[in-house]
Amino acid sequence: MAAYIIFCTTEVHDEERLAEYRRQVVPLLQTTPGLKVFAGPIPITLEGPPLVVAVVAELPDLEAAKRWYYSANYQRVAAIRHAASRGFAFIVESFTPPKH
Repeated sequence: MAAYIIFCTTEVHDEERLAEYRRQVVPLLQTTPGLKVFAGPIPITLEGPPLVVAVVAELPDLEAAKRWYYSANYQRVAAIRHAASRGFAFIVESFTPPKH
């Protein structure tokens, strides 16, 4: 089943560093087989703290999502995002609800 890495940014305190993160993360995204990315210009927060940025990365399964997120290449780039902003990220698997 597909797995999704959800990135939620609640505060940006260094726009230049965040722009550098984007420049470096795009090639990683483009070279990852089976990865799809979804992002909109302004997320609509329904619950919780207001979001500045929200990105969803879809990978083929949970193990692929964990491998990508914890890879040395992504963790090197993620450090730039961590220095430039605050937020949270998580992985969730898709599922099909049982039919009644």
